Amino acid sequence: MTSFSTSIERTNYTHLVFDIGWFAIALASTSRFLQFYAIRMGADAFALSLMTALPAIILVFSTSLSAWWRSRFADSVHAVWLPSMGYRFVFLLPAFTPFFPIEWRVLWLILSAIVPAMTQGMANTLFVVMMRETVSHERLPSLLANRQFALNVMLLFGVMGFGFLLEVLPFPTNYQVMFVLAFIFALISQWHLSRLNIIVPPHKPKRREKVHLRKLLKERSFQSIAFVTSLSFIGFFSIFAIIPLFLARHLGADEGYIAMFGIAELLAGAGITVVLEPLLRRLGSRTVISLSMLVTGLAGIVIALAPSLEFALIGAVLTGAGWNANNVATLRFFTERTSANDMRSTTAYYEIIFVAMFVGPMLGSFMDGIGIPLIGVVLWGAAMRIIAALLTHFGLNVFGIARVRPNV
Repeated sequence: MTSFSTSIERTNYTHLVFDIGWFAIALASTSRFLQFYAIRMGADAFALSLMTALPAIILVFSTSLSAWWRSRFADSVHAVWLPSMGYRFVFLLPAFTPFFPIEWRVLWLILSAIVPAMTQGMANTLFVVMMRETVSHERLPSLLANRQFALNVMLLFGVMGFGFLLEVLPFPTNYQVMFVLAFIFALISQWHLSRLNIIVPPHKPKRREKVHLRKLLKERSFQSIAFVTSLSFIGFFSIFAIIPLFLARHLGADEGYIAMFGIAELLAGAGITVVLEPLLRRLGSRTVISLSMLVTGLAGIVIALAPSLEFALIGAVLTGAGWNANNVATLRFFTERTSANDMRSTTAYYEIIFVAMFVGPMLGSFMDGIGIPLIGVVLWGAAMRIIAALLTHFGLNVFGIARVRPNV
């Protein structure tokens, strides 16, 4: 294992791990309970899909502003602070839902997801650049793995704590308290970002520097990134918003079960990150992406055919292991094929992710809208994930997208 080049890098590394740890506790509120909260407020499959899909479209726009915003600051650490702070209001805004008339509550929840997305796109793009300016290239794979491990472990604590809170306090006060606490944890995470220092000379883009996705897509190295990334995110998010509704309507899930489902996912996700780095070295990023999508497809099948809530937990385990492996492998696939200061590629990479996060839920919503039963929609989404796995493994050759050697 490569040693730290300086004490500054060691401190940066520590802050970046603590940042994701505190943020993960907050994230438990939205990633595990927000959709169930919306169901309690009367949301149907279409509304749940909009809560996932519409912010993604906003993210495409806000991501495109990343280079312009970055040009206003001396380095990425200072540039990322305000967008990152704006995004953290995603944890606070849902707390105000009960104050609205009943017929407006679902709409407010959708808006609560849309408004923070206006800064989230810039925050996500600048954060990747910031990591590559505060930690050396040799330490980046280790940092990504450790951040993913911290994410899963602290998400686990967040799910258990918030799940207990939701069970013991009356509705809707329980959710309001949860979201306020989540916002406080997010602010602690924000403090860690403010302590970072640059170790790699930053590249300051020109104010008028624009990202032309069409030009990037003509580059063979980026073609493979776009192809593999879009397949994963479209496949996974095609039924991401549908599964909580399926569990509630067909199997009778409540907040306590949703917490158990999340715990099973997170334990599996934390477990896979322990062995992920050697797997990536041995198999390569693209193979791990393909295998991880296959696992998430099997998870969808298990959940759809589960005879009981207890059996559906197997699907949670498969989902946690598969999607966490995919997150690390996809980002590593990108960083292996781009340079550290390449704002253009980083921006385009997130634009592709956000477009895919819009397309996926809309496909799931369409399947529900034409009258297919929820079990059929979940099975269809599982098939989408398996197809994504196969295309990731074989598609680069089938569609003539050249394999490109990583920048190592």
